Amino acid sequence: MTAEEVYHAKDPVNDGLKAGLAFAGIGFVVAALQNSLQTEGVGASGVLTKAGGSMAHFALIGGIFAVTRATTANIRKSDDWVNSAAAGCAAGLAAGIRANSWPLSLGACVGIGTLMGTYEFTGRFKGVLHGKSEEEKRAWRRKFARNPQILEEDESQ
Repeated sequence: MTAEEVYHAKDPVNDGLKAGLAFAGIGFVVAALQNSLQTEGVGASGVLTKAGGSMAHFALIGGIFAVTRATTANIRKSDDWVNSAAAGCAAGLAAGIRANSWPLSLGACVGIGTLMGTYEFTGRFKGVLHGKSEEEKRAWRRKFARNPQILEEDESQ
């Protein structure tokens, strides 16, 4: 962190409740789709009775992700890609535990953790240089260029 950047603590409980509620809505849509594709004629109540476990599972995974991300950020006093990677791993573990499979848990931990860490590291589809000043952009480019003199010549033109 630079001198201008100050870390602001996050509220894991509030973040977890918000994410859990949002993911419960996604779980409701998934449960409705599952209910509509079932061969038994259960009716609309099947969304909550037969396929309702999907809602709880989605809410749990979303809540675990948000709580882990906020807690990791508070412990590290840094808001960066490592928090998302750790949260993705925790959410992946929860997804695999529901399936009663440790190999699936570990695979989901690595897969979702890598995916979320990479997503955060690359700037959330905005790019790594989004929001940086021209001087910070030049410094970042010089850090990764094989021949920094070529970059300096391009910038002077």
